[in-house]
Amino acid sequence: MIKIYELSNGIKVVMESCDFFHSVSFGVWVKAGSRNETKENNGIAHMTEHMLFKGTQTKTAGEIARITAKLGGNLNAYTSKECTSYYCKTLPALLEPAIEVIADMVCHSAIREEDLENEKAVVCDEIDMYKDSAEDYVHEVLQKKVYKRNSLGFLISGKKKNVKGFSSEDIRIFMDKYYTGKNMVISVAGCFEPEKTLKLIKEYFGELKPGQQNAESDTPKYYKTEFVKYKDIEQLHMNLVFPAVSFLDKDRYAITLLNNILGGDVSSRLFQELREKRGLTYNICSYGSSFYDTGLLHIYAAMNPSQQDFILDLIQQIIEDMGTFGVRMEELQDAIQQTVVEMTLGQDNSAGRMSSNARMLMFEKKMTSFEEAIRKIKSVSLEEINSVAKKYLQIEKMSMGIVKTETNRET
Repeated sequence: MIKIYELSNGIKVVMESCDFFHSVSFGVWVKAGSRNETKENNGIAHMTEHMLFKGTQTKTAGEIARITAKLGGNLNAYTSKECTSYYCKTLPALLEPAIEVIADMVCHSAIREEDLENEKAVVCDEIDMYKDSAEDYVHEVLQKKVYKRNSLGFLISGKKKNVKGFSSEDIRIFMDKYYTGKNMVISVAGCFEPEKTLKLIKEYFGELKPGQQNAESDTPKYYKTEFVKYKDIEQLHMNLVFPAVSFLDKDRYAITLLNNILGGDVSSRLFQELREKRGLTYNICSYGSSFYDTGLLHIYAAMNPSQQDFILDLIQQIIEDMGTFGVRMEELQDAIQQTVVEMTLGQDNSAGRMSSNARMLMFEKKMTSFEEAIRKIKSVSLEEINSVAKKYLQIEKMSMGIVKTETNRET
């Protein structure tokens, strides 16, 4: 059973107690990501996440690492476009030390200048790592270009120039604005005692100031674009993108199933036609990037550079066929069954439940039960999914990014 509370300082708490689990997952979600940045401080949300592991007023970075190991090694964090999360999956008996260390990191982080200087080098190496990954690079840059002039297109890791210029005071100012009660959700799921856990959360997080709830960002305009980046690599990496829906849109269930049929798994049209039947590519798939007010539908493929035009033509044919003639009832039924199975299996994971509940409470402002989500997936009709296919799979709106070797540059 899911229960929701609100602390006196504005922190919302969502709890889902499941006695049949052998684990418990605890997470603190801050509504602050790269979308809340400016060009001048792009990368600061990600840098803040890194700095919270570098020590508190009472713990060194080494001590945090040792505590992490004792908890099972599953204390981690990530920064996204719209939020930052600090979380831990551990045993029920170790929940209190997990809460304590995350609370200490979030509420009493030291943010020492010498630690920041060391971590800048780490983050710059991380930026280089993503640049070296053509698969990641083509996705990130294409998203940046279709959302140009809007912070939703910012790279989460930021620019090296910005990263190198951050001061400890910049981090503190960012945290003072966003790491506040009204911008925070705490989620617990798994095997735990709700009353005792709520008391611990109040004890460890009650001193955090309420602050102001950060305003929603402007919805970005989608700009159709194409780009080619040349790198010293063997394969050509292609990313195609269409404007799609937010994770709050009424069409999101139909889009989920449409993606499944298009390129979401090994039985999909793209995988079967390009890989299984023709052997043209090892990696071909489709996937969504959804936010609270907009979204994109991506198609990614890696291939021999000589196959670029042929593969692009085939992908466009499949898209046009799906948009014009729709999907078959058999495809829809298979997609529904697969999605229901995946969602049901996901319920066996305390970390998955913790994350899903936090996301719903932070962005939807309400909880959609598992049973309701399953019902909505099952209720998608053939007429509805075909209407969505016509609406969103339009070649004239398609953007394209390509990363390939310099030797293939046309002269």
